[in-house]
Amino acid sequence: MKGLRKSRGAVRSKRGFTLLEIMFAVFMGAAILVAATTFVFSLGELWGKGANVWLFQKHVRGVSRFFEQSFQKSSWKLSDGEVESVVYWSNRGGREYENEELLTFELEKSPGVLVWPEDPLPYVVCSLELDEDDGLYLLWRSRLEEDFGEEEPRKTLVSPFVKGMNYFYIDTEDENAEWEVEEDPIKEPDGTFTLPQRIEIVFEYEGQEEKRQIPLPALFDGVPIF
Repeated sequence: MKGLRKSRGAVRSKRGFTLLEIMFAVFMGAAILVAATTFVFSLGELWGKGANVWLFQKHVRGVSRFFEQSFQKSSWKLSDGEVESVVYWSNRGGREYENEELLTFELEKSPGVLVWPEDPLPYVVCSLELDEDDGLYLLWRSRLEEDFGEEEPRKTLVSPFVKGMNYFYIDTEDENAEWEVEEDPIKEPDGTFTLPQRIEIVFEYEGQEEKRQIPLPALFDGVPIF
């Protein structure tokens, strides 16, 4: 009898899982796997969105810094000998821009962002052109080129995320003057544009907007405006 009892106990101890237990274990394993997969994909999506936003903000800083440094490095002497400002309104050569006034500045050395067909030339005249669909372009050509005033300027896309530009004006002779912000530059009675003291570049990416103000260096009497 004792031997029989031991045999039955041994058989009972070797009994496998029931069908209900197996189904429950499979269900729990599948649930844990789905939860883990969802968590991993959620982290990936959050990291991806964060990376895109970070890259966009880095792009904004880079473009703003490029123009700030370019304005500061601009040549003070213009083609006609004036020294009023290193940034000025100008008509570019070629038929496409002959009736457009564009913000223009000149650099003694060619910046690295420009891709030349041959060796880079100095004395580069650069202009800003905003295309609402494509972004902000830099029009450029060297004064040393034989076809400088005849051919269309070369065109480089600086940022596809620029969707607008604002112009900041202030009366430097009025101590209580406040900044006036215009979406279009102020036009004088003679048809020429007034040079702003600052420009504001508006960047947009997937519903996020970033604005950067860039002062335009100029010579004037009195205390500088900051």
